[in-house]
Amino acid sequence: MSKNICTIIAKNYISFARTLCSSFLEHHPDGKCYVLIIDEFEGYIDASEENFEIIRIDELGIPRLPEFCFKYNVTELATATKPYLLKYLFASVNMDNILYLDPDILVTHSLDKLYEALEKTDIILTPHLDRDYPDDGLLPNDGHIMLSGIYNLGFIGVRKCENVNNFLVWWQHKLYDKCVVDHSAGYFVDQKFIDLAMVLFREITVIYDTGYNVAYWNIHSRNIRKENDIWMCNNDLLYFYHFSNYKPEKNVLSGHQNRFSLENLPALHELFLVYTELLQLNGYDVSAKQWPYGYGKYSNRKTIHEIERINFRKIVPSGTVVNPFNLESHPVYLRKAIFKAKIWRKARSLIYNLMVKIKPNK
Repeated sequence: MSKNICTIIAKNYISFARTLCSSFLEHHPDGKCYVLIIDEFEGYIDASEENFEIIRIDELGIPRLPEFCFKYNVTELATATKPYLLKYLFASVNMDNILYLDPDILVTHSLDKLYEALEKTDIILTPHLDRDYPDDGLLPNDGHIMLSGIYNLGFIGVRKCENVNNFLVWWQHKLYDKCVVDHSAGYFVDQKFIDLAMVLFREITVIYDTGYNVAYWNIHSRNIRKENDIWMCNNDLLYFYHFSNYKPEKNVLSGHQNRFSLENLPALHELFLVYTELLQLNGYDVSAKQWPYGYGKYSNRKTIHEIERINFRKIVPSGTVVNPFNLESHPVYLRKAIFKAKIWRKARSLIYNLMVKIKPNK
């Protein structure tokens, strides 16, 4: 049975992809890794020197690709391409199944059980929680999970079959225009749609083993420790840890939680130190801090601001602008909207700075 994983990055995340793939191959030396790089990496990455196969975004067959890359920020774009990548791999590579893992994951043990699960079911997922949060007023809380989705899509396993093909086509359709962070509208990138998929598709299995997809959102119910050089979680093995929102230079568990600190979790702190060292060995200090995002600027080198992407999504009919990265090709009404957005952004900044200056000392 083939052992394959895939992940998605912008080029500045290459150290994360290298670390993920090396950790996977350590436990699956005959396995294969596929990395989708969503922006241009020529001159930054030599594909022949990597231990994974690189896939370019223009290989995925995404309709109106420049529009797709412009209307989403880097996080939205990376998550929106997920079903396209999975469908592409099934169509172009001879494989029966594949695991998707976010690039900021470290594999700490064999994932054989997951591949075995895919012999009996079509889709495997892990939930954010297996135990409720305490009522301690700290973060994250159940509201965070209700907003972001029951399942964490930093991991998904799928096998090649008609049911999965139908699921991926459905997911592609949803994510083409709606892969956004818009809690008021009920959207949270690719993830929230899986709550719907659970009732729209069959043969989906939830993996409840606490050793998979351990992260800041479930660490309140996980006991991480090391026994005889083997990473453990609760009463069993730790299979992979998800370092979501971790920034090595800050050395905190996550900016999205305040319930725990690494200093109070010595075994987990050791795992974070190991991971940080691996990232640095794989080029983190150069790639993460110095390499630019390929879709961050217009063709005239001006920065694309988030509000401009939002305006484009909201007011420009799909297919109207062939190359949104060329400002001259934007319709007049879009340029006016962008101009107003810039004025409003500057006004908000000015108001905020004035309020800070006149804020009374306590």
